[in-house]
Amino acid sequence: MGEAERRDFVRQGREVLLSLGQRDLARRYGLLAAGASSREELAELLLAMLQARHAG
Repeated sequence: MGEAERRDFVRQGREVLLSLGQRDLARRYGLLAAGASSREELAELLLAMLQARHAG
């Protein structure tokens, strides 16, 4: 995954969380996404953030 594609994926994930009113999770996602190296890892991280929204 190229850097531009990774940034775009992270931006879209943050937008999803922000649209759900989850500013803290969006910020956390952005920070944790820096360590992800693949689209699959980013998708798993986003799903984890969405699950955390329901658990919290």
